[in-house]
Amino acid sequence: MATESPTEKYTPESVWQFIQELGEKIKLNSEETDKKIRELSKNIGGISSSNGAMAQETIFNTLKQDLTFAGIKFDDAIPRVPVLNGFKTETDIDALMLNGDTIALIEIKYKVDKKDVKKLVFDTVDKFKTNFPKYDKYKILLGVGGMSFDDDAIDEAKENGVGIIKIVGDKVEYYTEGIREY
Repeated sequence: MATESPTEKYTPESVWQFIQELGEKIKLNSEETDKKIRELSKNIGGISSSNGAMAQETIFNTLKQDLTFAGIKFDDAIPRVPVLNGFKTETDIDALMLNGDTIALIEIKYKVDKKDVKKLVFDTVDKFKTNFPKYDKYKILLGVGGMSFDDDAIDEAKENGVGIIKIVGDKVEYYTEGIREY
Protein backbone atom coordinates (compact mmCIF):
# COMPACT_ATOMS: atom_id res chain seq x y z
CA MET A 1 0.00 0.00 0.00
CA ALA A 2 1.37 3.36 -0.99
CA THR A 3 1.50 6.17 1.55
CA GLU A 4 1.11 9.84 0.77
CA SER A 5 4.09 12.03 1.25
CA PRO A 6 3.50 15.31 3.11
CA THR A 7 4.05 17.30 -0.07
CA GLU A 8 1.43 15.28 -1.96
CA LYS A 9 -1.11 15.69 0.87
CA TYR A 10 -1.05 19.55 0.94
CA THR A 11 -1.41 21.58 -2.16
CA PRO A 12 -1.48 25.37 -2.31
CA GLU A 13 -5.20 25.12 -3.06
CA SER A 14 -5.92 22.84 -0.09
CA VAL A 15 -3.89 25.06 2.28
CA TRP A 16 -5.74 28.14 1.00
CA GLN A 17 -9.07 26.32 1.47
CA PHE A 18 -8.06 25.39 5.03
CA ILE A 19 -7.08 29.01 5.84
CA GLN A 20 -10.41 30.30 4.51
CA GLU A 21 -12.39 27.74 6.55
CA LEU A 22 -10.35 28.55 9.64
CA GLY A 23 -11.01 32.26 9.13
CA GLU A 24 -14.77 31.60 8.92
CA LYS A 25 -14.67 29.53 12.13
CA ILE A 26 -12.76 32.30 13.94
CA LYS A 27 -15.24 34.90 12.68
CA LEU A 28 -18.22 32.80 13.88
CA ASN A 29 -16.56 32.20 17.25
CA SER A 30 -15.77 35.91 17.59
CA GLU A 31 -19.39 36.90 16.82
CA GLU A 32 -20.67 34.34 19.33
CA THR A 33 -18.18 35.53 21.95
CA ASP A 34 -19.24 39.16 21.38
CA LYS A 35 -22.89 38.16 21.76
CA LYS A 36 -22.18 36.31 25.01
CA ILE A 37 -20.17 39.26 26.38
CA ARG A 38 -23.08 41.64 25.60
CA GLU A 39 -25.55 39.30 27.35
CA LEU A 40 -23.23 38.94 30.35
CA SER A 41 -22.76 42.72 30.58
CA LYS A 42 -26.53 43.20 30.50
CA ASN A 43 -26.96 40.63 33.29
CA ILE A 44 -24.24 42.20 35.42
CA GLY A 45 -25.83 45.62 34.91
CA GLY A 46 -29.16 44.19 36.04
CA ILE A 47 -27.60 42.69 39.16
CA SER A 48 -25.90 45.98 39.95
CA SER A 49 -29.18 47.89 39.53
CA SER A 50 -30.99 45.37 41.72
CA ASN A 51 -28.34 45.66 44.44
CA GLY A 52 -28.50 49.45 44.32
CA ALA A 53 -32.30 49.39 44.51
CA MET A 54 -32.16 46.96 47.44
CA ALA A 55 -29.71 49.20 49.33
CA GLN A 56 -31.84 52.28 48.66
CA GLU A 57 -35.05 50.60 49.73
CA THR A 58 -33.56 49.04 52.87
CA ILE A 59 -31.91 52.23 54.10
CA PHE A 60 -34.79 54.52 53.13
CA ASN A 61 -37.37 52.26 54.80
CA THR A 62 -35.29 52.20 57.98
CA LEU A 63 -35.00 56.01 57.96
CA LYS A 64 -38.72 56.39 57.23
CA GLN A 65 -39.70 53.97 60.01
CA ASP A 66 -37.41 55.44 62.66
CA LEU A 67 -37.35 59.09 61.46
CA THR A 68 -34.10 59.59 63.38
CA PHE A 69 -30.66 60.48 62.04
CA ALA A 70 -27.62 61.69 64.01
CA GLY A 71 -29.71 61.67 67.19
CA ILE A 72 -32.23 64.13 65.72
CA LYS A 73 -35.90 63.27 65.36
CA PHE A 74 -37.43 64.23 62.01
CA ASP A 75 -41.07 64.66 60.99
CA ASP A 76 -40.79 63.04 57.57
CA ALA A 77 -38.52 61.24 55.13
CA ILE A 78 -38.99 61.77 51.39
CA PRO A 79 -37.39 59.51 48.75
CA ARG A 80 -35.70 60.57 45.50
CA VAL A 81 -35.99 64.34 45.60
CA PRO A 82 -34.81 65.79 42.27
CA VAL A 83 -32.24 68.58 42.36
CA LEU A 84 -32.39 70.56 39.12
CA ASN A 85 -30.12 72.80 37.15
CA GLY A 86 -32.36 74.83 34.84
CA PHE A 87 -34.82 72.33 33.42
CA LYS A 88 -32.50 69.34 33.53
CA THR A 89 -32.34 66.99 36.51
CA GLU A 90 -28.78 66.99 37.81
CA THR A 91 -29.15 64.47 40.60
CA ASP A 92 -31.59 62.94 43.05
CA ILE A 93 -31.31 63.14 46.79
CA ASP A 94 -32.02 59.54 47.71
CA ALA A 95 -33.53 60.44 51.09
CA LEU A 96 -34.43 63.85 52.42
CA MET A 97 -35.46 64.09 56.07
CA LEU A 98 -36.85 67.24 57.64
CA ASN A 99 -38.32 68.77 60.77
CA GLY A 100 -38.90 72.38 61.82
CA ASP A 101 -35.27 73.49 61.63
CA THR A 102 -33.07 70.68 60.27
CA ILE A 103 -32.76 68.81 57.00
CA ALA A 104 -30.76 65.64 56.36
CA LEU A 105 -29.64 64.86 52.82
CA ILE A 106 -28.78 61.18 52.42
CA GLU A 107 -27.01 59.66 49.41
CA ILE A 108 -27.53 55.88 49.11
CA LYS A 109 -25.46 53.51 46.97
CA TYR A 110 -24.84 49.78 46.94
CA LYS A 111 -21.12 50.48 47.22
CA VAL A 112 -20.10 53.94 48.41
CA ASP A 113 -16.84 55.35 47.14
CA LYS A 114 -14.98 58.59 47.75
CA LYS A 115 -16.49 60.36 44.73
CA ASP A 116 -20.01 59.74 46.07
CA VAL A 117 -19.11 61.52 49.30
CA LYS A 118 -17.38 64.37 47.47
CA LYS A 119 -20.37 64.86 45.17
CA LEU A 120 -22.71 65.07 48.17
CA VAL A 121 -20.50 67.57 50.03
CA PHE A 122 -19.26 69.73 47.17
CA ASP A 123 -22.14 69.57 44.70
CA THR A 124 -25.48 68.33 46.01
CA VAL A 125 -25.63 70.69 49.02
CA ASP A 126 -25.15 73.78 46.85
CA LYS A 127 -27.70 72.60 44.31
CA PHE A 128 -30.17 71.83 47.10
CA LYS A 129 -29.76 75.33 48.53
CA THR A 130 -30.29 76.84 45.08
CA ASN A 131 -33.37 74.70 44.37
CA PHE A 132 -34.98 75.07 47.78
CA PRO A 133 -34.31 78.60 49.07
CA LYS A 134 -37.23 78.33 51.52
CA TYR A 135 -34.97 76.10 53.65
CA ASP A 136 -32.05 78.56 53.77
CA LYS A 137 -32.36 79.00 57.55
CA TYR A 138 -32.38 75.23 58.21
CA LYS A 139 -29.37 73.28 59.47
CA ILE A 140 -28.31 70.72 56.88
CA LEU A 141 -26.80 67.37 57.84
CA LEU A 142 -25.33 64.92 55.34
CA GLY A 143 -25.21 61.16 55.28
CA VAL A 144 -24.09 58.38 52.94
CA GLY A 145 -25.59 54.94 53.10
CA GLY A 146 -24.68 51.64 51.53
CA MET A 147 -24.03 47.96 51.88
CA SER A 148 -20.33 48.36 51.20
CA PHE A 149 -17.85 51.22 51.61
CA ASP A 150 -14.42 51.80 50.16
CA ASP A 151 -11.96 52.73 52.92
CA ASP A 152 -11.32 56.08 51.29
CA ALA A 153 -15.09 56.76 51.26
CA ILE A 154 -15.27 56.27 55.02
CA ASP A 155 -12.21 58.51 55.49
CA GLU A 156 -13.74 61.17 53.22
CA ALA A 157 -17.05 61.03 55.11
CA LYS A 158 -15.34 61.39 58.49
CA GLU A 159 -13.11 64.19 57.23
CA ASN A 160 -16.15 66.14 55.97
CA GLY A 161 -18.46 65.45 58.90
CA VAL A 162 -20.80 63.21 56.90
CA GLY A 163 -22.74 60.49 58.74
CA ILE A 164 -22.45 56.87 57.62
CA ILE A 165 -25.40 54.49 57.34
CA LYS A 166 -24.34 50.91 56.78
CA ILE A 167 -26.32 47.74 56.13
CA VAL A 168 -24.78 45.04 58.30
CA GLY A 169 -26.47 41.68 57.97
CA ASP A 170 -30.17 42.21 58.57
CA LYS A 171 -29.85 45.55 60.35
CA VAL A 172 -28.83 49.13 59.61
CA GLU A 173 -26.08 50.79 61.67
CA TYR A 174 -25.38 54.50 62.00
CA TYR A 175 -22.01 56.18 62.52
CA THR A 176 -22.66 59.87 63.13
CA GLU A 177 -19.96 60.93 65.57
CA GLY A 178 -18.34 64.11 64.29
CA ILE A 179 -21.21 64.96 61.93
CA ARG A 180 -21.37 68.66 61.12
CA GLU A 181 -23.87 71.18 59.78
CA TYR A 182 -23.75 72.57 56.24
